[in-house]
Amino acid sequence: MYQPYLIAQFSTGLDKQFEPWLLPDEAQQDLFDGFAYRGILSKRFGYQGFATGVTGKEPSRIVDGVGAYPGNPVMMIAVFVASDNSKTLLVADTQYVNYYNTATKLLTYIAPTYGLYTGNSSNFFDSVNYPDATDVNRLLFANNLDPIQSYDGAAVTNYVFTLTGVAVGQLTCLLMFQFKDRLILLRTRENGTVFPRRIRISGTGADCDNFDTTATGAGVIEIPDDSWIMSATANKDDLLIFTENSTWILKYTGNDVTPFVLDRIDESRGSQAPFSGITYLNRSTTASTRGLIISDGYRVERADLLLPFYSIDEIDQENFNLCYAGSVDEDRDHYLIHPSPGQEPPVKSDRILVTNYEEDNYAVYRLPLSCMGNFITQAGETWTDLNIYASWDELSSVYNNWDAFAFSQGSPFSLGGGHQGEVWALNIEGSDDNLVQITNITYPDAELIEVTTQVNNYVVDDYVFFESVTDIPDLNNRQYAVNSVTSNTVFRIKRNLEFTTSPVFVSGGQVQRVIPFEFKTKRFNPFTNTDQKVRCGWLYLYVDSSGTKLKRSILMSGSSQTDPCVITTSSAHGLTSGDVVGISQVVGMTELNDNQYPIEILTDFTFSLVGIDATGFTAYVSGGVVKADVPCILSIDVLTNDNDEATQLDITNVDFDPYQANCTNLITETGVKKWYKLWINQTARFIQLRITNQQAGAQINIQAIMPGFAPAGRLI
Repeated sequence: MYQPYLIAQFSTGLDKQFEPWLLPDEAQQDLFDGFAYRGILSKRFGYQGFATGVTGKEPSRIVDGVGAYPGNPVMMIAVFVASDNSKTLLVADTQYVNYYNTATKLLTYIAPTYGLYTGNSSNFFDSVNYPDATDVNRLLFANNLDPIQSYDGAAVTNYVFTLTGVAVGQLTCLLMFQFKDRLILLRTRENGTVFPRRIRISGTGADCDNFDTTATGAGVIEIPDDSWIMSATANKDDLLIFTENSTWILKYTGNDVTPFVLDRIDESRGSQAPFSGITYLNRSTTASTRGLIISDGYRVERADLLLPFYSIDEIDQENFNLCYAGSVDEDRDHYLIHPSPGQEPPVKSDRILVTNYEEDNYAVYRLPLSCMGNFITQAGETWTDLNIYASWDELSSVYNNWDAFAFSQGSPFSLGGGHQGEVWALNIEGSDDNLVQITNITYPDAELIEVTTQVNNYVVDDYVFFESVTDIPDLNNRQYAVNSVTSNTVFRIKRNLEFTTSPVFVSGGQVQRVIPFEFKTKRFNPFTNTDQKVRCGWLYLYVDSSGTKLKRSILMSGSSQTDPCVITTSSAHGLTSGDVVGISQVVGMTELNDNQYPIEILTDFTFSLVGIDATGFTAYVSGGVVKADVPCILSIDVLTNDNDEATQLDITNVDFDPYQANCTNLITETGVKKWYKLWINQTARFIQLRITNQQAGAQINIQAIMPGFAPAGRLI
């Protein structure tokens, strides 16, 4: 007799604090590309090229002075705020700075007076909106290597300041803050000399750019520490500064002669990642090679008690300076972008540790970002901009749905910078990853298809999904594994069994990366206290999903001239009454082609087209393909004991596939919460479940899981 074991109210998220069998029941040992929120485990949303497809232009990428794409990593996403509160998006890579042109919807090169920047993939820019002495707004930014730059809404120039002995164009810093009407520079480089513990403070008002001691309150503070300043973030009315070994707080005194005092609040915890510092909901976090730390301005504690070895095991220790912190405020999420260990050079950030500050839980997203920023659109799109699309379906192939349309007036959204100069809008509901336009398709041999696109970040074994390829319909609404990658615009896939011809590509079509959702439960055995093994007989899942964008093809063998029309398939169709199917490529009864039909199931090989009277149609001759929606499928792997590979299950009921649970059943049930059952029949010391989904368009929400457990034999 199996005992139901309900596991619900998912709130812990990723938890590696203890051995997996000691974790809370609803915790996940692994949680990739999904999140736990309000008791539900869900698949994350995707990202798209910023302004992709608008007015038919290329996606927004950083350009050089001659209009070419240099392909450098993005090192800054900043917003200049003008005096009328209008906002201009600035983006920089290691060499060039661009602004976002609201008319063309593209990034446009700005030629700075300094020339090309000289940093590498770890020289991120820090920026601050800081008005000049006449109260003219400007954005200051620096990369700790080249001179501080100033953008006033029209041009980028060298920052003009007063500092005895330091020439204009010879001052830079690691980090900068506007603090109590002053400009604070941390870890400065002055005339080529690095001052690793220096806090440089400007005056105020007319002396806002004067760092000499002649300006009231201006001057310099040297942190009395043996290590360098590595990170900083504002916290309420103070500035937290992290050296490699300790944590300091800069407090305002209200005294214009000595406006700030510096106190050490912890001497054992610091940071090694300059751009990992961030304050969210009055909690300041930063990263070190020994762990993630958090401070409220009074004390410093470990922030990663649930993930005690994450910094050591999951972040490449030799490239810790690539870490970058950002936020997705609409989800109350803090992102720590970082490189995973074991990469071949050049090492890039390819993981994000996601912290939800509302529920205090973690997840890991597999996204190749270099840095982050935020933007609020100031100019809404017009119908003229959207009229380039022939239909709503064509528009939705780019934007997925109206809610995902990221350019309506005043919409705030998060942006991510890519490793090849791309700028992406993040967290787009209903989207998979990195939708790009197809520019060519060729056939290098009888087994492979070569696809050329706008710049993409696909890698081998990614699943990619095709749609709207008008000249090669066999590709549409299907996903394929990437077989090889030739360049950042060219990849290859293997033909499937239905792809027997080599039609010529003319134009059109998009492809996108499918989100690889995966989570692994704790190891279960509710009978350890009685020295018994566990037997799992069955598993219920309480799930709702969105369905998928995928279509499967079913070959026809006949079509009747009756009312209603009856379709015969050459193999079992696996359809359900109420499904809607598309029909194409029929020879003879061509009246059926290129239309959608609701159906009524008759047998395993026949179904009728509801409401279709075919008595006057041309007689069927041959051919015909039925296109049917592919339901959302959760793949269930059962792991036993301490194994990472799935066990061979004992299939006792041929009506169920124990590796899969159908999450939609009927298209009309999409979005309906429902219990689904599959048989497990496995005995072990511990039972663990790995649940995955990698289907285009599938949005998964797991409300609860309930295995059936029974004791079975001695544990020891």
